[in-house]
Amino acid sequence: MLERPVIGITLGDATGVGPEIIVKALAHERVHAMCKPLVIGDAKRLESANRIVGGSMRVHAIQHPREALYEPGTIDCIDLALIPEDLPYGKLSPLAGDAAYQYIAHTVKLAEAGELQAICTAPLNKEALHAGGHIFPATPNCWRTSPVSRKISMMLMTPTLRVIHVTTHIGIIDAIARIEPGLVRRTLERAT
Repeated sequence: MLERPVIGITLGDATGVGPEIIVKALAHERVHAMCKPLVIGDAKRLESANRIVGGSMRVHAIQHPREALYEPGTIDCIDLALIPEDLPYGKLSPLAGDAAYQYIAHTVKLAEAGELQAICTAPLNKEALHAGGHIFPATPNCWRTSPVSRKISMMLMTPTLRVIHVTTHIGIIDAIARIEPGLVRRTLERAT
């Protein structure tokens, strides 16, 4: 049997739906059968989301992947503790925007260190990211300064469809000019 990959899941915008999506997704045992999910974010926010959705998950706050349990019924969370417990949901927050960036930055460092095999980001709010001082046109651009950035592609998934982008967030004329066989080949290799 193949070793399950460790998937780093960023909390996303803590004032948005990301924490709830994570709690609901990780409640499915089949997720744990396919991978070792590891949330990078705020444990208290996940506990709050768990209460909101009426979940029964246990949040396991940790500081390093080696402390994770990777078992059904438990959400392992590298707790960066950036969000105050009273920060309201549904309101634009520069604090949440900066925290979303910090979650990604920490997750990229873990990937660079070989601690993660893939990264999944919960929904972000670009306006909050900008208000928090991080001006990027798209999520993958948040980690373009990383040495692993040449190996990054954005993939959108549903249960029956996977779409990997050869280019992101540029006009069609620019996309056509940028596409070349090597770029397409490298993107397809990442997708397999």
